[in-house]
Amino acid sequence: MTIDDPIAIFDSGVGSLSIIKEIRNALPSENYIYLADKKHFPYGKKTHDELLRIIQNTVEYLSENFTPKLIVLASNTPSIQVLHELKKGAVDVIGVFPPVNEAVSVSKTGHIAILATQNTVMSSELDEYIHSLKMPASVKIIKWNASRMVELVETGDFLSNKEKSRQIISEELSLLNETDNMVDAITLSSTHLPFLNEYFTLLRPCLHLIDPAKIVAGKVKRLLEGNLRTTAQKGALEILATQGKESLETIIKRLGIQEEIHEVRF
Repeated sequence: MTIDDPIAIFDSGVGSLSIIKEIRNALPSENYIYLADKKHFPYGKKTHDELLRIIQNTVEYLSENFTPKLIVLASNTPSIQVLHELKKGAVDVIGVFPPVNEAVSVSKTGHIAILATQNTVMSSELDEYIHSLKMPASVKIIKWNASRMVELVETGDFLSNKEKSRQIISEELSLLNETDNMVDAITLSSTHLPFLNEYFTLLRPCLHLIDPAKIVAGKVKRLLEGNLRTTAQKGALEILATQGKESLETIIKRLGIQEEIHEVRF
């Protein structure tokens, strides 16, 4: 299937779907390419140089084969670590970043946690990003490795094994509470994490959950102003995977997405 002038969205697995959902809600008439780069999952355990090469190759593949009007790198890890280093191409690429300001604005304690993958939490780029926000001294930011929770989404366990999911998320939230019991807002800074909202709400109903998806959707809408499809017809969605087509199909069907998946190599 070939579609015209799509918006291309990708990450290392099913996490992109949380971003796609919000962008499609904002711009239902647009066409979309969704690439699940499961061959390179998880981005959060790649070296900086590996990650830069992977993202550059993927951007070039999407640009050359689908001529998208915009590419969304729907993963916090490479957005924070390598997006600023990408070679400038014909197509603009935007990323997704921890919504720290939004978390601080709803927090009553001023203590917030950024939930992200291991490499993001350990990266100097995240420290630089936080520093650039110039938060007041009263704000305390905890960086939390949420890789175990990300894995629940990528494997589909969050749907098929709810007891295991509840246990792991409960353990992680308890450890976070032991580290800082004043945290009352968390940023879902892996695009996989919004799929776990029902667990977060069940286990810690007082936590504010800050999802960057709406922020990204708003940015896409602003950037494409004047370059949007005028038809009232709903746009098409084409799904690609670099491997693991069968496991991805199982997960997305349980999420109510019926489109066929095409495996690609590049």
